[in-house]
Order: sequence, then structure tokens, then C-alpha cells
Amino acid sequence: MFKSIYMKLFVTYLSLFLAIILVISFFMLSIFYREFTLQAASNLENAGVKTNALMGRYYSNEITRVELNSWINAMSYISNIKIYVLNPDTSRLSVGNEDVDMKLNSQIISDITEIMNGATVQRMNPIKLSSEDEVVYVGMPLEYNGQISGVILLFTPMTELNNVSREVLNTMILIIAVAVMISAFTILRSSIRISEPIVEISNYAIELGRGREIPDIEIKSKDEIGRLGRSFNIMKKEILVAEQMRRDIVANVSHELRTPLTSIIGFLKGILDGVIKPEDEKKYLELAYNEANRLKDLTKEIVEVAKLESGSTKLNKERFVLNDLAKEVKIELDGMVSEKKLNFTLEEKVKNIVLFADKDRIRQVFINIINNSFKFTDKGYIKVTINRKDKNAIIQVADSGTGIKKDKISYLFNKFYTANEYGNATNGAGLGLNIVKNIVDMHDGTIRVDSEYGKGTKITIHIPIVFE
Repeated sequence: MFKSIYMKLFVTYLSLFLAIILVISFFMLSIFYREFTLQAASNLENAGVKTNALMGRYYSNEITRVELNSWINAMSYISNIKIYVLNPDTSRLSVGNEDVDMKLNSQIISDITEIMNGATVQRMNPIKLSSEDEVVYVGMPLEYNGQISGVILLFTPMTELNNVSREVLNTMILIIAVAVMISAFTILRSSIRISEPIVEISNYAIELGRGREIPDIEIKSKDEIGRLGRSFNIMKKEILVAEQMRRDIVANVSHELRTPLTSIIGFLKGILDGVIKPEDEKKYLELAYNEANRLKDLTKEIVEVAKLESGSTKLNKERFVLNDLAKEVKIELDGMVSEKKLNFTLEEKVKNIVLFADKDRIRQVFINIINNSFKFTDKGYIKVTINRKDKNAIIQVADSGTGIKKDKISYLFNKFYTANEYGNATNGAGLGLNIVKNIVDMHDGTIRVDSEYGKGTKITIHIPIVFE
């Protein structure tokens, strides 16, 4: 029924407010009615006590019948009470209200029996006597010289109570109406103030989903709505960054795939068309073969990065000696490094460092970092150092290569960020170090790059030594 959030808030809060007001009003009226009836009962009992005292003075001949009637009539008039004094047989004594006839109903007759036994009876539930208004009454024994000589009945009409109750009710209705109008206005404004930024965020989200540029949401509060707005602004920036990265990745992947494919197609077409001489075909086929292998490696790296970033790759952890793995990698890469006649060394500062990690992934870290150093080091050295500090295994690869400009270091682990962007040509796709960063993060490790342009680079990795 209510589709807008501000109407839901408005109706919910207003309904809750009305429910609270009605409950409070009900209890207030109940308390007022109870207190009023208790006061009426107390007044009736006090009048009964005074009537009993006057009757005692009359029986003792201290006052005359005329004085007795005057006192009782005056008390009845002032207190708006009808006072009847009855004999034990329920016949009426000629005392007070002599001009008013009284008809007893079965309830009163039953109460008189109790009163004659010494009980005081209060009936605060309204009853109707003949054609008169509803009344409440108190009955008490008439005592003289320690004997019950009759019954005193005292009646007060409900008219006053009803009038006062009606006035109180009308006043409360007026107060409730004013309170509801004020609260409705306040709740409506609060509901709109709460819902407006949510609606704005929703509309912005729709526009953002359609690929349109939107401004930042203006933050006006420090509550949950404000935090939601700030979170949306952060999300928007991250989405824009991710979208730009996606475009860059598509462009880079397209370029990286197109280059070897163009070469392969060109070589094959030259052979098929006879442009390439038969004696040169083998050379160009070897070039096409190398380009095809580079294309295979590139697609493998792209798939690897996608798996690592999606979280679908699980670590197969095992215990192994890091020193032994480093030696294996050095032997594996010795042939490649010797092509440039580089001084390739391994230094073990701590022996037998046992690591609980994914051995194949750590091997991949070694190979990718050393390969990266090899690409940018034409002379000098590549040095691998194995160490341990506190509860961390340390892998360090240092070289005497071209180095990296300081303002470019922060981009080093981005996908498709290649050496072309900081000075040297390379045939890599810029995925190797991104893979390293993902693997190190999966092991809860850290990676740091120290480099000076023209003087070499040092990459340091810390892997926590944790056994499960």
C-alpha cells in the first residue's frame, strides 16, 4: 500500500505515537475515575459518621428534632448527598429529606441485612433508583449506646462525576488532537529528512548503473544515513577506478594478444604467398613458434591472475624447507641467467627455515621475481637472500639493473604495468609481479620494493611462519 519509504516511516511512527497516547489516556482516565470514586466514598462515610453523631446527640436530648433535621439537611445540601435513616425493619425515620420518597431495591435490602450485622457497605458501581439519576451509595449501621438501632444510607448522584469525567475527556481529546497535529508535522518532516538521502542514493545508483557520471552525494549528517552517503561516494570512486582498470585491461590484453597474432599471421601468410624464400621459411616458422609460445604464456598468466583475484584458487599448504626450494629454483634458472653472464648467487643467512605454505606458489614467487630482475639487468648481479626474523621467513631478490623511478614504484604490482612505462623495453605482459603480490597476500605476507633509478632494485618479502 505504501511504496515510498517516507510514507512507511510516517505511518509507522504516527501509529505508534497514537497507540502510546491512547494507552496513556486510558490509564489516566481510569486513575482519575478511581480516585474520584474513592473520594466520593470517603465523603459519604464522613457524612455517615457525622449523621451517626447527630443521631446520638438527638437520642441523648442534646438537640431537638428540628435542629437534627436542619443539620442533616444542611449537610445534604452542601455535600450533594441524600441521607436516609432507617429503622431495623427498613421503615424510614422521619429525619432529613422528609419530602423525598425512597424506594428500596433488592440490592439495597440485601445490603441492609449486612449493615444490621455491623458491616459498612460501599457500592461504587452506579445504580438507578426509580426515575432518578444513577447514584452510588454507602450504608453503615446507626449505633447508640453500643447497640445497632438502625441503618444510615447515604446516596450521591453520578451527575457530578459524569460531568467532570466529560470535561476531562474533552480536555484530553483536545490535547491529543493538538499533540497529534504537532507530532504528525514533526514525524512527516523527520521521515522526509530520513528518506530524501536514501531516495537520492537510489536514484544515483540507478544512474551509476547506466554508466552515467554522477556527482558526489552531499553529506549533511553524521548518522547512519551520512555513513551510507560516504560509503556510496567511496563505492562510486572505486567503481570508476575499476571501470577504468577494466578498460585498460581490455586495451592491454587486446594489444598483447594482437601483437603476437599479427606476427604469426604475417609470417604464415608470407610463407603461403611465397613472399618468404624457401630457405628462410624455417627461420620465420621458428619466430612464429616463439610468438605462439609467448601467446600461450600470456593467456596462462591472464587466467592465473583471474583465479587469484576471484578467490577460487586455494592454497595447498605443506611443510618444506625454504632453503631447499631456493636452491632448486637457482639451479633451474642458472642456464637462463648465464646467457647475460650475470653473477647469480644465493645467500642463506639462516639454515633450514621450515615454512608451512603452498610450495608451488612460493616457487612461482621466486621465479617471477628473478625473471623480472633478469629482464632489467644487463650486467652485474642478481642476488637471492634467504633469512628469518622473529616469526617471518624473508625472501630478498636484489639486482644491479636499471632500477625504477620512485614515483612509479607504487604502480609496479598493477596488472599490465610493464617496464615500457619506466624506461626499458620488455616483451612481458606486466602480470608476473601482480601474481607475486596476490600469492604473498594469500599467505598473509608483505612485499616491499626499494629501488633507485639506474642503480638497481631490491624486492623483500616476509612470509609468516605459522604451523597448523
